[in-house]
Amino acid sequence: ASALAENPVKVRVLGLSKMPTVPSTAFLAVTGNGIALSEDLARRFITVELDARTEDPEARRFTGNLMVEVATRRAELLAAVLTIFRWGRQNTTMLTGGLPLGSYETWCAWVRDPLLALGCADPVARISRTKGTDPDRQAIAELFQAWEQHHGSAPIKASALHEEVRRLADPLGRGPQFVASRLERLTGTQIAGLRLERSKTAKWTPATYAMVRVLPLNEAPSTPP
Repeated sequence: ASALAENPVKVRVLGLSKMPTVPSTAFLAVTGNGIALSEDLARRFITVELDARTEDPEARRFTGNLMVEVATRRAELLAAVLTIFRWGRQNTTMLTGGLPLGSYETWCAWVRDPLLALGCADPVARISRTKGTDPDRQAIAELFQAWEQHHGSAPIKASALHEEVRRLADPLGRGPQFVASRLERLTGTQIAGLRLERSKTAKWTPATYAMVRVLPLNEAPSTPP
């Protein structure tokens, strides 16, 4: 995740505790079947879905050779890419910015926005769909919704949670300490229009938690009330 959003990036040397700083300019691609992006990686990848619409995709026949064609037309393709980039940098006032994407402001301005001006779709719009299919986010959303259903917005201790809420927080039944630890990690998490908040308590006093409903970003006030 760091390598995809930071430059330079600190990495740990295998087998050592050293953390050298290295430039991060590589293009990373991941392929596979049934891949699901989870947590913060959802906003760091642009997904491409290929559906051959056949049980045996490996048996298809293709004309031509993609690698040979790319190599043959390399100068033409590079010229097109660099022309689009140069046009975008020279005509920034003509570009209509797409959806915001934190940590990728430069990429959006230099790469995404010129392509949007030429009629391409905004890849950032797919992020919400990707997050919607994230199994971890779905599990947290189910937990938060059950919490609101059984406890509303009332402050409550972890030990007093409804049985269904405890089951969703601890599906493997690892015990009260795991539930308390998970709620601590989820404090401040906002998903499905809900946010888990933890009350400030005195030392050694059991914490209480409350589920608060929040406004969507486009409906939230721009300034504090």
